[in-house]
Amino acid sequence: MNGSEIADNLTRRLISIGFIVHQYNAHSTSSIYLKLDYGLSCGIRIADHLGKKKYNYRFNIIKDYVGDKVIVKDGLICYFYDFTELESVLAAVQNEKQNKINKYGLNKYNLYMKIEKNENEIFKRFKKVS
Repeated sequence: MNGSEIADNLTRRLISIGFIVHQYNAHSTSSIYLKLDYGLSCGIRIADHLGKKKYNYRFNIIKDYVGDKVIVKDGLICYFYDFTELESVLAAVQNEKQNKINKYGLNKYNLYMKIEKNENEIFKRFKKVS
């Protein structure tokens, strides 16, 4: 599978389990970025190469990835997966969402999504996937 097929597969599955998914395809590389629940459940970067050091995504799916599975970059925990580990990605993303709901409560989680939807400029670049 290539990055686009991974993104399509993952997006379809994420939507089916209740996530709101926005997608952005990089112009200068083959990277695809997914934001989950207006960023409340973080984001996923799908690529066939390592990313730029200044950008940190919680979940990273990199073709043929070999290396540390978890690292901390600038205080953010980042997880790394190979293209063959989509089940693990889905489980980790669901766990991230559940942890946030446990922390904030479902009503506040939904309120924070609404705030991000209306105030975060990034969602003018990212396209909602349905």
